[in-house]
Amino acid sequence: MHHPLASKPRPRIAWLLGLALLFTGPQALAQQDPPGRVAQLNFHQGTVSFSPAGDDSWYDAAPNRPLTTGDRLWTDRGARAELYIGSTAVRLDEQTELALSELSDDTARLTALQGSVAARVRGDLAGSRFEIDTGNLAVVIDAAADLRIDADPDSDITHVAVASGNATLYGEGGESLQLGGRQQLTVSGRHLAAVSGTPVQAGADAFERWVAERSRLEDQSVSARYVSREVAGYQQLDNYGDWQSDPDYGEVWYPRDVDADWAPYQDGQWVDVAPWGWTWVDAAPWGFAPFHYGRWARIGRRWCWVPGRPNARPVYAPALVGFIGGAGAALSIGGGRNGVGWFPLAPGEAWQPGFRASQRYIDEANRSLAANRQAAARNAEFANQRAPGAVTIVPLDLFGRAPITRRDILRLPDARVPAIAAATAPPVPLRGERGTGAPGRPAGALPPGIAQGRTLQSGGPPPGPLRLPPAPRPPAPRPPQLQPREAIRQQQELQQQAAQMQARQMQLQQQQAQQIQLQQQQALRAQQQAQQMQQLQRQNTLRLPPGLAPPQQPPQPREPQQQQQQQQRRPGDTRFQNGAQGREPGGS
Repeated sequence: MHHPLASKPRPRIAWLLGLALLFTGPQALAQQDPPGRVAQLNFHQGTVSFSPAGDDSWYDAAPNRPLTTGDRLWTDRGARAELYIGSTAVRLDEQTELALSELSDDTARLTALQGSVAARVRGDLAGSRFEIDTGNLAVVIDAAADLRIDADPDSDITHVAVASGNATLYGEGGESLQLGGRQQLTVSGRHLAAVSGTPVQAGADAFERWVAERSRLEDQSVSARYVSREVAGYQQLDNYGDWQSDPDYGEVWYPRDVDADWAPYQDGQWVDVAPWGWTWVDAAPWGFAPFHYGRWARIGRRWCWVPGRPNARPVYAPALVGFIGGAGAALSIGGGRNGVGWFPLAPGEAWQPGFRASQRYIDEANRSLAANRQAAARNAEFANQRAPGAVTIVPLDLFGRAPITRRDILRLPDARVPAIAAATAPPVPLRGERGTGAPGRPAGALPPGIAQGRTLQSGGPPPGPLRLPPAPRPPAPRPPQLQPREAIRQQQELQQQAAQMQARQMQLQQQQAQQIQLQQQQALRAQQQAQQMQQLQRQNTLRLPPGLAPPQQPPQPREPQQQQQQQQRRPGDTRFQNGAQGREPGGS
Protein backbone atom coordinates (compact mmCIF):
# COMPACT_ATOMS: atom_id res chain seq x y z
CA MET A 1 0.00 0.00 0.00
CA HIS A 2 1.32 3.41 -0.87
CA HIS A 3 1.60 5.71 2.11
CA PRO A 4 0.80 9.35 1.36
CA LEU A 5 3.73 10.73 3.31
CA ALA A 6 6.04 8.64 1.17
CA SER A 7 5.54 11.17 -1.62
CA LYS A 8 7.70 13.62 0.33
CA PRO A 9 11.29 12.74 -0.71
CA ARG A 10 14.01 12.47 1.91
CA PRO A 11 17.13 14.62 1.44
CA ARG A 12 19.06 11.78 -0.20
CA ILE A 13 16.24 11.10 -2.65
CA ALA A 14 15.90 14.81 -3.34
CA TRP A 15 19.60 14.97 -4.28
CA LEU A 16 19.13 12.05 -6.69
CA LEU A 17 16.08 13.66 -8.29
CA GLY A 18 17.95 16.95 -8.62
CA LEU A 19 20.90 15.26 -10.34
CA ALA A 20 18.56 13.34 -12.62
CA LEU A 21 16.94 16.58 -13.76
CA LEU A 22 20.35 18.17 -14.30
CA PHE A 23 21.34 15.44 -16.74
CA THR A 24 17.96 15.15 -18.45
CA GLY A 25 18.10 16.50 -21.98
CA PRO A 26 15.44 18.43 -23.87
CA GLN A 27 14.40 15.27 -25.71
CA ALA A 28 13.33 13.60 -22.48
CA LEU A 29 11.63 16.72 -21.17
CA ALA A 30 9.70 17.08 -24.42
CA GLN A 31 8.02 13.74 -23.72
CA GLN A 32 6.42 15.14 -20.57
CA ASP A 33 3.08 16.77 -21.29
CA PRO A 34 1.96 19.64 -19.05
CA PRO A 35 -0.87 18.85 -16.65
CA GLY A 36 -4.33 18.88 -18.15
CA ARG A 37 -5.89 20.62 -15.15
CA VAL A 38 -5.17 23.61 -12.95
CA ALA A 39 -6.56 25.17 -9.81
CA GLN A 40 -8.56 28.39 -10.12
CA LEU A 41 -9.31 31.05 -7.52
CA ASN A 42 -13.06 31.12 -8.01
CA PHE A 43 -13.99 33.56 -5.23
CA HIS A 44 -12.29 35.64 -2.58
CA GLN A 45 -13.11 38.40 -0.14
CA GLY A 46 -10.72 40.54 1.83
CA THR A 47 -6.97 40.56 1.26
CA VAL A 48 -5.73 37.36 -0.39
CA SER A 49 -2.05 37.07 -1.37
CA PHE A 50 -0.38 34.77 -3.87
CA SER A 51 3.18 33.55 -4.39
CA PRO A 52 3.93 31.79 -7.72
CA ALA A 53 6.18 28.76 -7.93
CA GLY A 54 9.87 29.62 -8.02
CA ASP A 55 9.24 33.16 -6.74
CA ASP A 56 9.76 34.21 -3.12
CA SER A 57 7.72 37.38 -3.61
CA TRP A 58 4.04 37.76 -2.75
CA TYR A 59 1.39 39.54 -4.82
CA ASP A 60 -2.29 40.37 -4.64
CA ALA A 61 -4.18 37.31 -5.85
CA ALA A 62 -5.45 37.44 -9.46
CA PRO A 63 -8.67 35.39 -9.80
CA ASN A 64 -8.14 34.44 -13.45
CA ARG A 65 -4.51 33.42 -13.20
CA PRO A 66 -4.18 29.59 -13.20
CA LEU A 67 -2.71 28.00 -10.08
CA THR A 68 -0.41 25.01 -10.36
CA THR A 69 2.30 23.05 -8.57
CA GLY A 70 4.40 25.17 -6.21
CA ASP A 71 1.97 28.11 -5.92
CA ARG A 72 0.90 29.38 -2.46
CA LEU A 73 -2.05 31.36 -1.12
CA TRP A 74 -2.50 33.38 2.05
CA THR A 75 -5.76 34.82 3.42
CA ASP A 76 -5.26 37.73 5.78
CA ARG A 77 -7.37 38.59 8.80
CA GLY A 78 -11.04 38.84 7.80
CA ALA A 79 -10.41 37.30 4.36
CA ARG A 80 -11.63 34.06 2.79
CA ALA A 81 -10.97 32.29 -0.49
CA GLU A 82 -12.42 29.50 -2.61
CA LEU A 83 -10.52 27.60 -5.26
CA TYR A 84 -11.47 24.67 -7.44
CA ILE A 85 -9.41 21.76 -8.71
CA GLY A 86 -11.75 20.25 -11.24
CA SER A 87 -15.00 19.63 -9.39
CA THR A 88 -13.32 19.63 -5.96
CA ALA A 89 -13.87 22.79 -3.90
CA VAL A 90 -11.20 23.95 -1.44
CA ARG A 91 -12.17 26.82 0.86
CA LEU A 92 -9.86 28.81 3.13
CA ASP A 93 -10.75 30.69 6.29
CA GLU A 94 -8.94 33.83 7.40
CA GLN A 95 -5.24 33.65 8.29
CA THR A 96 -4.71 30.45 6.34
CA GLU A 97 -1.70 29.53 4.21
CA LEU A 98 -2.06 26.80 1.61
CA ALA A 99 0.55 25.38 -0.79
CA LEU A 100 -0.16 23.37 -3.93
CA SER A 101 2.54 20.78 -3.38
CA GLU A 102 1.60 18.64 -6.39
CA LEU A 103 -1.07 19.06 -9.04
CA SER A 104 -1.15 16.60 -11.92
CA ASP A 105 -3.79 14.72 -13.85
CA ASP A 106 -4.10 12.03 -11.19
CA THR A 107 -2.86 13.67 -7.98
CA ALA A 108 -3.81 16.77 -6.02
CA ARG A 109 -1.67 17.17 -2.91
CA LEU A 110 -2.14 20.31 -0.85
CA THR A 111 -0.29 21.42 2.27
CA ALA A 112 -2.12 23.37 4.95
CA LEU A 113 0.76 25.26 6.54
CA GLN A 114 -1.57 26.94 9.01
CA GLY A 115 -5.21 27.90 9.45
CA SER A 116 -8.50 26.24 8.45
CA VAL A 117 -9.24 24.47 5.15
CA ALA A 118 -12.55 22.91 4.08
CA ALA A 119 -12.65 20.48 1.15
CA ARG A 120 -15.62 19.14 -0.76
CA VAL A 121 -14.97 16.22 -3.10
CA ARG A 122 -17.77 15.35 -5.51
CA GLY A 123 -18.19 11.74 -6.64
CA ASP A 124 -15.67 8.98 -7.10
CA LEU A 125 -12.14 10.12 -7.90
CA ALA A 126 -11.73 7.17 -10.31
CA GLY A 127 -8.20 6.18 -9.36
CA SER A 128 -6.86 9.67 -8.67
CA ARG A 129 -5.81 10.88 -5.23
CA PHE A 130 -6.74 13.96 -3.24
CA GLU A 131 -4.55 14.64 -0.22
CA ILE A 132 -4.13 17.42 2.33
CA ASP A 133 -0.97 17.39 4.46
CA THR A 134 -0.19 19.30 7.62
CA GLY A 135 2.92 19.44 9.78
CA ASN A 136 2.07 16.20 11.59
CA LEU A 137 -0.24 14.06 9.43
CA ALA A 138 -1.70 13.42 5.98
CA VAL A 139 -5.39 13.15 5.10
CA VAL A 140 -6.35 11.16 1.99
CA ILE A 141 -9.76 11.13 0.28
CA ASP A 142 -10.69 8.76 -2.55
CA ALA A 143 -14.46 9.29 -2.82
CA ALA A 144 -17.13 11.92 -2.21
CA ALA A 145 -16.60 13.65 1.14
CA ASP A 146 -16.90 16.93 3.04
CA LEU A 147 -14.30 17.67 5.68
CA ARG A 148 -12.47 20.42 7.52
CA ILE A 149 -8.85 20.58 8.66
CA ASP A 150 -7.46 23.04 11.22
CA ALA A 151 -3.64 23.19 11.41
CA ASP A 152 -1.66 24.84 14.20
CA PRO A 153 2.04 24.57 13.32
CA ASP A 154 3.24 26.14 16.56
CA SER A 155 1.69 23.46 18.77
CA ASP A 156 1.97 20.65 16.17
CA ILE A 157 -1.76 19.94 16.46
CA THR A 158 -4.19 19.14 13.63
CA HIS A 159 -7.94 18.86 13.97
CA VAL A 160 -9.85 16.85 11.33
CA ALA A 161 -13.66 16.86 11.13
CA VAL A 162 -15.53 14.79 8.51
CA ALA A 163 -19.08 16.00 7.84
CA SER A 164 -19.84 13.30 5.24
CA GLY A 165 -18.00 10.53 3.45
CA ASN A 166 -14.75 9.02 4.67
CA ALA A 167 -11.16 10.15 5.12
CA THR A 168 -8.02 8.22 6.03
CA LEU A 169 -5.42 9.77 8.34
CA TYR A 170 -1.77 8.70 8.24
CA GLY A 171 0.87 9.33 10.87
CA GLU A 172 4.61 8.92 11.02
CA GLY A 173 4.80 5.58 12.76
CA GLY A 174 2.95 3.58 10.10
CA GLU A 175 -0.43 3.89 11.78
CA SER A 176 -3.55 4.88 9.88
CA LEU A 177 -7.04 5.71 11.00
CA GLN A 178 -10.30 6.16 9.10
CA LEU A 179 -12.87 8.75 10.00
CA GLY A 180 -16.46 8.42 8.81
CA GLY A 181 -19.28 10.92 8.48
CA ARG A 182 -19.90 13.16 11.48
CA GLN A 183 -16.64 12.10 13.15
CA GLN A 184 -13.75 14.31 14.19
CA LEU A 185 -10.35 13.88 15.77
CA THR A 186 -7.66 16.13 17.18
CA VAL A 187 -4.14 14.82 16.63
CA SER A 188 -1.17 16.02 18.67
CA GLY A 189 2.32 15.12 17.50
CA ARG A 190 3.14 12.75 14.67
CA HIS A 191 1.69 9.45 15.83
CA LEU A 192 -2.10 9.99 15.60
CA ALA A 193 -2.41 10.54 19.35
CA ALA A 194 -6.10 11.28 19.78
CA VAL A 195 -6.87 14.13 22.12
CA SER A 196 -10.62 14.13 21.51
CA GLY A 197 -13.13 12.40 19.28
CA THR A 198 -16.53 14.03 19.66
CA PRO A 199 -19.26 14.05 16.96
CA VAL A 200 -19.23 16.85 14.40
CA GLN A 201 -21.76 19.62 14.87
CA ALA A 202 -22.76 21.29 11.61
CA GLY A 203 -22.57 25.07 11.44
CA ALA A 204 -20.44 25.34 14.54
CA ASP A 205 -18.83 28.65 13.54
CA ALA A 206 -18.98 31.42 10.94
CA PHE A 207 -16.51 29.68 8.62
CA GLU A 208 -18.62 26.53 8.42
CA ARG A 209 -21.74 28.57 7.74
CA TRP A 210 -19.93 30.38 4.93
CA VAL A 211 -18.77 27.01 3.51
CA ALA A 212 -22.35 25.71 3.60
CA GLU A 213 -23.60 28.76 1.69
CA ARG A 214 -20.90 28.38 -0.96
CA SER A 215 -21.83 24.70 -1.36
CA ARG A 216 -25.49 25.63 -1.77
CA LEU A 217 -24.64 28.07 -4.58
CA GLU A 218 -22.50 25.41 -6.22
CA ASP A 219 -25.36 22.89 -6.17
CA GLN A 220 -27.76 25.42 -7.73
CA SER A 221 -25.46 26.43 -10.61
CA VAL A 222 -27.36 26.73 -13.89
CA SER A 223 -24.18 26.48 -15.95
CA ALA A 224 -23.50 23.00 -14.55
CA ARG A 225 -26.37 21.77 -16.74
CA TYR A 226 -24.42 22.65 -19.89
CA VAL A 227 -20.78 22.40 -18.85
CA SER A 228 -18.85 19.65 -17.09
CA ARG A 229 -18.12 20.48 -13.46
CA GLU A 230 -14.49 19.67 -14.26
CA VAL A 231 -14.27 22.92 -16.29
CA ALA A 232 -12.55 25.45 -14.04
CA GLY A 233 -14.48 28.68 -13.54
CA TYR A 234 -17.87 27.58 -14.83
CA GLN A 235 -19.59 28.87 -11.66
CA GLN A 236 -18.97 32.51 -12.61
CA LEU A 237 -20.98 32.15 -15.81
CA ASP A 238 -24.26 32.11 -13.86
CA ASN A 239 -24.13 35.75 -12.77
CA TYR A 240 -22.61 37.32 -15.89
CA GLY A 241 -24.35 35.78 -18.89
CA ASP A 242 -27.19 33.73 -20.34
CA TRP A 243 -27.46 30.33 -21.99
CA GLN A 244 -29.29 29.94 -25.30
CA SER A 245 -29.78 27.09 -27.73
CA ASP A 246 -28.28 27.48 -31.21
CA PRO A 247 -29.18 25.16 -34.12
CA ASP A 248 -25.54 24.90 -35.22
CA TYR A 249 -23.62 24.80 -31.95
CA GLY A 250 -26.10 23.57 -29.36
CA GLU A 251 -26.09 25.33 -26.00
CA VAL A 252 -24.04 28.54 -26.08
CA TRP A 253 -23.35 31.27 -23.52
CA TYR A 254 -23.67 35.03 -24.19
CA PRO A 255 -21.91 37.49 -21.83
CA ARG A 256 -23.97 40.36 -20.45
CA ASP A 257 -23.04 44.03 -20.10
CA VAL A 258 -20.36 44.16 -22.79
CA ASP A 259 -19.87 46.95 -25.33
CA ALA A 260 -21.35 46.66 -28.81
CA ASP A 261 -17.87 46.33 -30.35
CA TRP A 262 -16.59 43.93 -27.67
CA ALA A 263 -14.65 40.86 -28.77
CA PRO A 264 -13.00 38.03 -26.80
CA TYR A 265 -9.37 38.27 -25.68
CA GLN A 266 -9.26 42.07 -25.76
CA ASP A 267 -9.31 42.98 -22.06
CA GLY A 268 -6.58 41.21 -20.13
CA GLN A 269 -2.89 40.40 -20.11
CA TRP A 270 -0.39 37.90 -21.48
CA VAL A 271 1.63 36.32 -18.67
CA ASP A 272 4.38 33.71 -18.84
CA VAL A 273 3.20 30.83 -16.64
CA ALA A 274 5.27 27.63 -16.45
CA PRO A 275 5.05 25.09 -17.96
CA TRP A 276 2.65 26.44 -20.63
CA GLY A 277 4.40 29.70 -21.50
CA TRP A 278 2.30 32.62 -22.73
CA THR A 279 -1.05 32.47 -20.93
CA TRP A 280 -4.04 34.79 -21.30
CA VAL A 281 -5.31 36.23 -17.98
CA ASP A 282 -8.62 37.94 -18.66
CA ALA A 283 -9.85 40.93 -16.67
CA ALA A 284 -13.56 40.01 -16.61
CA PRO A 285 -14.88 38.45 -13.37
CA TRP A 286 -16.18 35.55 -15.48
CA GLY A 287 -13.04 35.38 -17.60
CA PHE A 288 -11.59 31.96 -16.89
CA ALA A 289 -13.64 29.13 -18.41
CA PRO A 290 -14.45 30.84 -21.76
CA PHE A 291 -10.78 31.61 -22.43
CA HIS A 292 -9.22 28.23 -21.58
CA TYR A 293 -11.89 25.79 -22.79
CA GLY A 294 -14.28 25.66 -25.76
CA ARG A 295 -14.39 28.12 -28.67
CA TRP A 296 -15.97 31.48 -29.57
CA ALA A 297 -18.43 32.10 -32.42
CA ARG A 298 -19.91 35.30 -33.80
CA ILE A 299 -23.64 34.92 -34.39
CA GLY A 300 -25.14 38.01 -35.95
CA ARG A 301 -23.45 40.90 -34.19
CA ARG A 302 -22.84 39.14 -30.89
CA TRP A 303 -20.13 36.83 -29.62
CA CYS A 304 -21.04 33.63 -27.82
CA TRP A 305 -18.97 30.98 -26.08
CA VAL A 306 -19.39 27.42 -27.37
CA PRO A 307 -18.35 24.91 -24.67
CA GLY A 308 -18.73 21.86 -26.92
CA ARG A 309 -19.54 18.37 -25.72
CA PRO A 310 -19.17 17.86 -21.95
CA ASN A 311 -16.11 15.77 -21.16
CA ALA A 312 -15.39 13.85 -18.01
CA ARG A 313 -11.91 15.43 -17.93
CA PRO A 314 -11.52 18.55 -20.10
CA VAL A 315 -7.97 19.69 -20.84
CA TYR A 316 -6.86 23.18 -19.81
CA ALA A 317 -5.23 25.35 -22.50
CA PRO A 318 -3.30 28.60 -21.84
CA ALA A 319 -5.18 30.46 -24.63
CA LEU A 320 -7.33 29.23 -27.52
CA VAL A 321 -6.41 31.82 -30.14
CA GLY A 322 -4.76 32.24 -33.51
CA PHE A 323 -1.81 34.64 -33.89
CA ILE A 324 -0.60 36.92 -36.67
CA GLY A 325 2.58 38.96 -36.86
CA GLY A 326 5.09 38.78 -34.04
CA ALA A 327 8.85 38.44 -33.97
CA GLY A 328 10.26 38.33 -37.49
CA ALA A 329 6.81 38.46 -39.13
CA ALA A 330 5.75 41.17 -41.56
CA LEU A 331 3.01 43.02 -39.68
CA SER A 332 4.08 46.63 -39.96
CA ILE A 333 2.11 49.14 -37.89
CA GLY A 334 4.00 52.25 -39.00
CA GLY A 335 6.98 54.10 -37.64
CA GLY A 336 9.24 51.14 -38.33
CA ARG A 337 7.50 49.07 -35.65
CA ASN A 338 6.09 45.57 -35.88
CA GLY A 339 2.86 44.38 -34.35
CA VAL A 340 1.36 41.16 -33.07
CA GLY A 341 -2.29 40.20 -33.18
CA TRP A 342 -4.58 37.42 -32.01
CA PHE A 343 -8.18 36.32 -32.40
CA PRO A 344 -10.38 33.59 -30.85
CA LEU A 345 -10.50 30.18 -32.46
CA ALA A 346 -13.88 29.16 -33.87
CA PRO A 347 -15.68 25.84 -33.31
CA GLY A 348 -14.04 23.04 -35.26
CA GLU A 349 -10.62 24.75 -35.44
CA ALA A 350 -7.82 22.84 -33.78
CA TRP A 351 -5.56 24.38 -31.18
CA GLN A 352 -1.86 23.60 -31.63
CA PRO A 353 0.23 24.54 -28.55
CA GLY A 354 3.40 26.58 -28.73
CA PHE A 355 5.21 24.06 -26.53
CA ARG A 356 6.14 20.50 -27.35
CA ALA A 357 3.44 18.01 -26.47
CA SER A 358 2.36 14.53 -27.48
CA GLN A 359 -0.28 14.07 -30.15
CA ARG A 360 -2.43 12.36 -27.53
CA TYR A 361 -2.36 15.50 -25.39
CA ILE A 362 -3.28 17.69 -28.39
CA ASP A 363 -6.12 15.38 -29.42
CA GLU A 364 -7.53 15.38 -25.88
CA ALA A 365 -7.36 19.17 -25.74
CA ASN A 366 -9.37 19.45 -28.98
CA ARG A 367 -11.74 16.55 -28.40
CA SER A 368 -14.78 18.46 -27.15
CA LEU A 369 -15.03 20.58 -30.33
CA ALA A 370 -14.30 17.76 -32.82
CA ALA A 371 -11.44 19.78 -34.28
CA ASN A 372 -9.92 18.87 -37.62
CA ARG A 373 -6.25 17.95 -37.17
CA GLN A 374 -5.48 18.23 -40.89
CA ALA A 375 -6.93 21.75 -41.03
CA ALA A 376 -4.56 22.89 -38.32
CA ALA A 377 -1.59 21.21 -39.94
CA ARG A 378 -2.00 23.00 -43.27
CA ASN A 379 -2.44 26.43 -41.67
CA ALA A 380 -5.87 26.90 -43.22
CA GLU A 381 -7.87 30.08 -43.00
CA PHE A 382 -9.48 30.82 -39.66
CA ALA A 383 -13.11 31.87 -39.54
CA ASN A 384 -12.76 34.54 -36.86
CA GLN A 385 -9.78 36.13 -38.59
CA ARG A 386 -12.32 37.60 -41.01
CA ALA A 387 -14.89 38.57 -38.38
CA PRO A 388 -15.27 42.35 -37.86
CA GLY A 389 -13.25 43.58 -34.89
CA ALA A 390 -12.16 40.08 -33.87
CA VAL A 391 -8.40 40.59 -34.28
CA THR A 392 -6.63 42.41 -31.47
CA ILE A 393 -3.37 44.04 -32.65
CA VAL A 394 -0.84 45.76 -30.38
CA PRO A 395 2.77 46.90 -30.80
CA LEU A 396 5.11 43.96 -30.41
CA ASP A 397 7.07 45.61 -27.60
CA LEU A 398 3.90 45.83 -25.46
CA PHE A 399 3.11 42.12 -25.66
CA GLY A 400 3.40 40.52 -22.22
CA ARG A 401 4.55 43.75 -20.56
CA ALA A 402 1.33 45.08 -19.06
CA PRO A 403 -2.46 44.68 -19.27
CA ILE A 404 -3.97 45.46 -22.68
CA THR A 405 -6.12 48.60 -22.76
CA ARG A 406 -8.30 50.03 -25.52
CA ARG A 407 -5.78 52.75 -26.32
CA ASP A 408 -3.15 50.05 -26.98
CA ILE A 409 -5.25 48.26 -29.62
CA LEU A 410 -4.47 49.14 -33.24
CA ARG A 411 -6.89 48.86 -36.14
CA LEU A 412 -5.94 47.65 -39.61
CA PRO A 413 -8.18 47.69 -42.69
CA ASP A 414 -10.51 44.70 -42.63
CA ALA A 415 -9.32 43.69 -46.09
CA ARG A 416 -5.70 43.46 -44.97
CA VAL A 417 -6.04 41.29 -41.85
CA PRO A 418 -7.27 38.05 -43.51
CA ALA A 419 -4.31 38.12 -45.92
CA ILE A 420 -1.79 37.76 -43.08
CA ALA A 421 -0.64 34.22 -42.35
CA ALA A 422 -1.89 32.95 -38.97
CA ALA A 423 -0.93 30.14 -36.59
CA THR A 424 -1.98 29.02 -33.11
CA ALA A 425 1.49 29.02 -31.53
CA PRO A 426 2.55 32.33 -29.92
CA PRO A 427 4.98 34.13 -32.27
CA VAL A 428 6.64 36.06 -29.44
CA PRO A 429 9.63 34.34 -27.79
CA LEU A 430 9.63 33.97 -24.04
CA ARG A 431 11.93 36.42 -22.33
CA GLY A 432 13.31 34.01 -19.76
CA GLU A 433 11.54 35.72 -16.88
CA ARG A 434 9.11 33.48 -15.03
CA GLY A 435 5.91 35.36 -14.44
CA THR A 436 6.68 37.92 -17.15
CA GLY A 437 3.89 40.43 -17.28
CA ALA A 438 3.92 40.89 -13.50
CA PRO A 439 1.85 38.39 -11.49
CA GLY A 440 0.16 41.39 -9.89
CA ARG A 441 0.64 44.21 -7.44
CA PRO A 442 2.81 43.59 -4.38
CA ALA A 443 0.80 41.81 -1.72
CA GLY A 444 -1.09 43.88 0.80
CA ALA A 445 -0.52 41.21 3.46
CA LEU A 446 2.09 38.51 4.06
CA PRO A 447 1.99 35.26 6.03
CA PRO A 448 3.41 35.67 9.54
CA GLY A 449 6.52 33.61 8.78
CA ILE A 450 7.33 35.68 5.69
CA ALA A 451 6.71 38.97 7.48
CA GLN A 452 9.16 37.88 10.18
CA GLY A 453 11.82 36.97 7.63
CA ARG A 454 11.37 33.20 7.94
CA THR A 455 11.17 31.15 4.74
CA LEU A 456 8.29 28.69 4.75
CA GLN A 457 8.17 25.49 2.77
CA SER A 458 6.74 25.90 -0.68
CA GLY A 459 5.38 23.21 -2.91
CA GLY A 460 7.55 20.75 -4.77
CA PRO A 461 8.62 21.13 -8.40
CA PRO A 462 6.27 20.45 -11.27
CA PRO A 463 6.05 16.75 -12.15
CA GLY A 464 9.26 15.89 -13.98
CA PRO A 465 9.82 13.56 -16.91
CA LEU A 466 11.16 10.77 -14.72
CA ARG A 467 8.89 7.76 -14.35
CA LEU A 468 10.48 5.69 -11.63
CA PRO A 469 9.16 2.12 -11.28
CA PRO A 470 6.85 1.70 -8.29
CA ALA A 471 8.40 0.18 -5.21
CA PRO A 472 7.13 -3.28 -4.14
CA ARG A 473 4.16 -2.94 -1.88
CA PRO A 474 5.00 -3.90 1.71
CA PRO A 475 2.53 -5.89 3.78
CA ALA A 476 1.82 -2.77 5.83
CA PRO A 477 2.38 0.94 5.16
CA ARG A 478 5.74 2.16 6.35
CA PRO A 479 5.94 5.93 6.23
CA PRO A 480 9.27 7.75 6.30
CA GLN A 481 10.42 9.88 9.19
CA LEU A 482 9.10 13.41 9.03
CA GLN A 483 11.72 15.92 8.04
CA PRO A 484 13.34 18.31 10.52
CA ARG A 485 13.17 21.99 9.59
CA GLU A 486 16.73 22.13 8.21
CA ALA A 487 16.18 19.08 6.00
CA ILE A 488 12.92 20.56 4.73
CA ARG A 489 14.71 23.81 3.88
CA GLN A 490 17.44 21.97 1.93
CA GLN A 491 14.84 19.84 0.17
CA GLN A 492 12.90 22.96 -0.79
CA GLU A 493 15.99 24.60 -2.29
CA LEU A 494 16.73 21.52 -4.39
CA GLN A 495 13.14 21.34 -5.59
CA GLN A 496 13.15 25.00 -6.58
CA GLN A 497 16.43 24.54 -8.49
CA ALA A 498 14.98 21.55 -10.32
CA ALA A 499 11.82 23.52 -11.15
CA GLN A 500 13.84 26.45 -12.50
CA MET A 501 15.95 24.11 -14.63
CA GLN A 502 12.87 22.45 -16.06
CA ALA A 503 11.42 25.90 -16.83
CA ARG A 504 14.61 26.85 -18.69
CA GLN A 505 14.49 23.62 -20.70
CA MET A 506 10.84 24.27 -21.56
CA GLN A 507 11.75 27.80 -22.66
CA LEU A 508 14.44 26.46 -25.01
CA GLN A 509 11.95 24.04 -26.52
CA GLN A 510 9.42 26.81 -27.05
CA GLN A 511 12.03 28.99 -28.73
CA GLN A 512 12.95 26.13 -31.08
CA ALA A 513 9.29 25.58 -31.95
CA GLN A 514 8.84 29.31 -32.58
CA GLN A 515 11.86 29.37 -34.90
CA ILE A 516 10.42 26.49 -36.91
CA GLN A 517 7.07 28.26 -37.10
CA LEU A 518 8.77 31.49 -38.20
CA GLN A 519 10.54 29.67 -41.02
CA GLN A 520 7.25 28.14 -42.13
CA GLN A 521 5.55 31.54 -42.09
CA GLN A 522 8.36 33.09 -44.15
CA ALA A 523 8.14 30.28 -46.71
CA LEU A 524 4.37 30.68 -46.89
CA ARG A 525 4.65 34.46 -47.41
CA ALA A 526 7.22 33.96 -50.16
CA GLN A 527 4.91 31.50 -51.90
CA GLN A 528 1.98 33.90 -51.58
CA GLN A 529 4.03 36.78 -53.01
CA ALA A 530 5.11 34.65 -55.98
CA GLN A 531 1.51 33.69 -56.68
CA GLN A 532 0.44 37.33 -56.49
CA MET A 533 3.17 38.36 -58.96
CA GLN A 534 2.12 35.67 -61.41
CA GLN A 535 -1.51 36.70 -61.14
CA LEU A 536 -0.57 40.35 -61.67
CA GLN A 537 1.42 39.52 -64.81
CA ARG A 538 -1.50 37.55 -66.24
CA GLN A 539 -3.86 40.44 -65.56
CA ASN A 540 -1.55 42.94 -67.28
CA THR A 541 -1.27 40.70 -70.33
CA LEU A 542 -5.03 40.36 -70.64
CA ARG A 543 -5.53 44.13 -70.47
CA LEU A 544 -3.29 44.93 -73.54
CA PRO A 545 -4.90 45.32 -77.04
CA PRO A 546 -4.11 42.48 -79.45
CA GLY A 547 -1.71 44.61 -81.47
CA LEU A 548 0.22 45.62 -78.37
CA ALA A 549 0.63 42.16 -76.90
CA PRO A 550 4.25 41.57 -75.99
CA PRO A 551 6.03 39.64 -78.76
CA GLN A 552 7.07 36.14 -77.98
CA GLN A 553 10.76 35.60 -77.61
CA PRO A 554 12.17 33.62 -80.55
CA PRO A 555 13.69 30.33 -79.57
CA GLN A 556 17.40 30.38 -79.01
CA PRO A 557 19.34 28.86 -81.96
CA ARG A 558 20.69 25.49 -81.14
CA GLU A 559 24.29 24.68 -81.87
CA PRO A 560 24.50 22.43 -84.94
CA GLN A 561 25.02 18.83 -84.09
CA GLN A 562 27.96 18.63 -86.52
CA GLN A 563 29.72 21.46 -84.71
CA GLN A 564 29.14 19.68 -81.42
CA GLN A 565 30.62 16.50 -82.85
CA GLN A 566 33.63 18.36 -84.24
CA GLN A 567 34.22 19.91 -80.85
CA GLN A 568 33.99 16.52 -79.22
CA ARG A 569 36.17 14.71 -81.82
CA ARG A 570 39.78 14.22 -81.01
CA PRO A 571 42.50 14.48 -83.71
CA GLY A 572 42.82 11.22 -85.62
CA ASP A 573 39.40 10.03 -84.52
CA THR A 574 37.83 8.11 -87.44
CA ARG A 575 34.63 7.08 -85.73
CA PHE A 576 32.49 9.47 -87.84
CA GLN A 577 31.79 8.11 -91.34
CA ASN A 578 29.74 9.37 -94.27
CA GLY A 579 26.12 9.52 -93.38
CA ALA A 580 23.55 11.76 -91.80
CA GLN A 581 26.29 13.53 -89.86
CA GLY A 582 28.18 14.53 -93.05
CA ARG A 583 31.64 13.61 -94.26
CA GLU A 584 34.59 14.17 -92.02
CA PRO A 585 37.35 16.12 -93.80
CA GLY A 586 40.09 13.86 -94.99
CA GLY A 587 37.94 10.80 -94.85
CA SER A 588 38.06 8.13 -97.54
